[in-house]
Amino acid sequence: MPKTSETVLTDVTPTTAIAVRNVRKTFLLRHTHSLKESFVAKVRGKTIASTFDALKGVDFTVEAGESVALLGFNGSGKSTLLKLVSGVLRPDGGAIRTRGRIAGLIEVGAGFHPDLSGRENIYLNAAILGMTKEEIDARFDDIVTFSEIEKFIDTEVKHYSSGMFLRLAFSVAIHTEVDILLIDEILSVGDEPFQKKCLARIRELHEAGRTLVVVSHDLDMVAQLCDRGILLRGGEVLYDGPATEAVVQMRALYDVPNEHPYRREMTWMALKGITRGSGHGRFEPEAPVLREQMAAFLHRLAGEPRVADLPASSPFVDVLTEHVFYPAIVWLQRQGIVGEEHTFEPSKPLTREQMAVFLARYAEADLSDELGGDPFSDVPADHPAARAIAWVAEKDLTWTYEDEDGSRRFAPDEPVLREQVAVFLHRYAHRDTRA
Repeated sequence: MPKTSETVLTDVTPTTAIAVRNVRKTFLLRHTHSLKESFVAKVRGKTIASTFDALKGVDFTVEAGESVALLGFNGSGKSTLLKLVSGVLRPDGGAIRTRGRIAGLIEVGAGFHPDLSGRENIYLNAAILGMTKEEIDARFDDIVTFSEIEKFIDTEVKHYSSGMFLRLAFSVAIHTEVDILLIDEILSVGDEPFQKKCLARIRELHEAGRTLVVVSHDLDMVAQLCDRGILLRGGEVLYDGPATEAVVQMRALYDVPNEHPYRREMTWMALKGITRGSGHGRFEPEAPVLREQMAAFLHRLAGEPRVADLPASSPFVDVLTEHVFYPAIVWLQRQGIVGEEHTFEPSKPLTREQMAVFLARYAEADLSDELGGDPFSDVPADHPAARAIAWVAEKDLTWTYEDEDGSRRFAPDEPVLREQVAVFLHRYAHRDTRA
């Protein structure tokens, strides 16, 4: 019979498989290991224990038949959330409701007794998952065949390798009559042929209408396997949407809070592949943009056109041909976005006036018109970049500053931050569609 948790929620539908409402989980971290240590620490005024909030008001719903990936870096709360859904842990606040039979591959060998044989553990583990003896008897041969450990099925599992544990545990779980399958990074233990076999079986279950919740650090696999991704950071939901976009968010925008005023523009940059983050999922919005990075951004914005006949000798004395952005920098020069100077200064921060020039030349803007006076108090009409600055301001591609006397400043010498470039490029790409 399908199993439903005792918690009653009024905002779920008949097709809801998992409902998580404002779930919180706090763990107690003890800093002593004995009564003696606790007593000494107390006398010395030291902290005996502290708390760690693993989950802070997590809220989402999974409908029957969905395949959902829980994403996030270590410590984000993924495994804790999966254990709460499976019933291994109980939340300290909020409510979780599940509908149907659940099978969880949360830890290798969980539910296996080391002194029992593989055969005996199949019956034990399958019974824990809710199967009757008749159901186990009917599927026993299929379970053993899938696990590929027929020769060792009567050997005590304490003699199994981790890979053998995985094969048997996974085989039992996927041959149960489950409605919800929970998988926590367990697929990384098996060898490549078995991983492919497991993924094929998981896809079959999903196509048969089963609900899947997967935790994995293999982002490419997750993007292919799951339709939806929930990205966690510090115990909170950072993003909930298509799995491919969740992967992009994790790789490039993990340090950008939801309430950031330019998150939309930075998300656009990441989804378009204009930025791939600066490593470990960081966008670093307040970091200055280097000239070499801007070359890569514009090259990607243009669709990364192939640079034919790359010169064997760099046209810039400070850019080696082995430079990671060498093709983009050469492309920038060939497009006339940078001049014929012998130096490029790739590691130098890009200034706002340089950004204006780069973007105006990239857009092939007509800068021949004479300026009617000084457009900005800090940009005189004879400023080398005055026309480019006036163009980006006219096209509303950036913001300007206003002094107390009402005059406008452009701050041409200020470095451009990564978040500001996101605004520049997003507004440029949408200049014809914005109201």
